[in-house]
Amino acid sequence: MVMPLSWKIGAGVAGLIVAVFAWNGLSQYLAARHAEEITRDSARVAELDAQQARAHAQQYQAQLAVNLKQRREDLSNTYQEVNEQARQYQAKQAVRLDRQRQEELRVKASYRLDRNQKCVGGIVIDRSGSSFTQAVGKDGAPVPCKGDTATQPLR
Repeated sequence: MVMPLSWKIGAGVAGLIVAVFAWNGLSQYLAARHAEEITRDSARVAELDAQQARAHAQQYQAQLAVNLKQRREDLSNTYQEVNEQARQYQAKQAVRLDRQRQEELRVKASYRLDRNQKCVGGIVIDRSGSSFTQAVGKDGAPVPCKGDTATQPLR
């Protein structure tokens, strides 16, 4: 049987329409798969970036902790050094004050009359056995006194 030409043209057009619809469906399917792959790749890249960011943040935090620990140790060492210096200063100061006090006592003792001296009429008198003499100062003048203390060093 022979098909009329109009039928052949109609069948060709129908086949062409079916092919266009099939091509369109296949294109949409391939585009959807490609979009899924891009989405998965983007998600994978985003997760890797997030992991790297977390690792960097942890490393930075660890470095900050190390720096903080070091600074605390440095500060502690500085406090210990300052405390040691203060202790040494206080010890030196105590020694200096003790020496100063000893010197003051020595000087004060040099003004005090000893058991062989007396203050008579405001002048120091030395007694040596049964003889009595006036004590004289550096200028050769008699040494004035009051009570048991001379007005200038005797020794």
